[in-house]
Amino acid sequence: MKNYRPLLIQDLQLNLPNLQVLRLRMNRHMPEARWTLHSHDHDQLLVYLMGRGQQRVDGDLYPAQPGTVIHIAKGVEHAFEQSRGRPPLCLVIDLIMDHTRGTSHVCDQLTAEQLVETKARLSTLFRHPQIERREMSLRVGAVVLDVLDMALKAIGWLSAVNRFSTARHFSLSKRVERLLETKDGPDVELHTIAEMTGYQHDHLNRLLRTECGLTLGQLRSRVRLKRAVAMLEEKQPVQEVGARIGIMDANYFARWFKQQTGVSPSRWRRQPGELRF
Repeated sequence: MKNYRPLLIQDLQLNLPNLQVLRLRMNRHMPEARWTLHSHDHDQLLVYLMGRGQQRVDGDLYPAQPGTVIHIAKGVEHAFEQSRGRPPLCLVIDLIMDHTRGTSHVCDQLTAEQLVETKARLSTLFRHPQIERREMSLRVGAVVLDVLDMALKAIGWLSAVNRFSTARHFSLSKRVERLLETKDGPDVELHTIAEMTGYQHDHLNRLLRTECGLTLGQLRSRVRLKRAVAMLEEKQPVQEVGARIGIMDANYFARWFKQQTGVSPSRWRRQPGELRF
């Protein structure tokens, strides 16, 4: 990240319904091979921005790479293990969460677009040499809330309100996912999928952003990635997987897959499970 420097902001005092944000820090994990197991009297949200490692949470090991979001609940033991190479750059947000408000899982992944947006929002903090001062709290709070919105949706604790359907029907995003699973292909353009839902492409994007925080293109990338991962874990040939999910150019598929996951499809095929969904 451009102009990165270690960051610690105490006493954020951001109070939201069912959520209190305590503090924020951003730092590279130290080069020690392993931190000792420890726990906190509050929840933690870890957002990995650069580098790689592994996070042990309550006995389970989760690979961490750019875009990985890890939720560590209050009182849960955890420790970090560094992989070879560049030490990870990690955003740590200490917070108090109401666990009756929503059900969250431990680990998930931001999309490539969300990771870029997260880095861009955080980079604005480094334009101010005295960002830790109380006078800058509103600027910091705005950035933290933007990042939290993406991270909490990634782990499932937060979901956007769907104002366009009722509980008796599938949400719009679920309908679109089903269309993408059955109708997507190399010759199927996004506006065609949009027309199948009865909406214009731009209007559908607005509705999907309101409901699930993703555009149609981002939703298609997520659906395609899940299909690709499933086929690779079944040891299907890499050169066939791209074509089967609608990406005919093998080189482009390899670049796209690495952008989404941080590893090549061939490496994933050899070592499945690098990323959890």
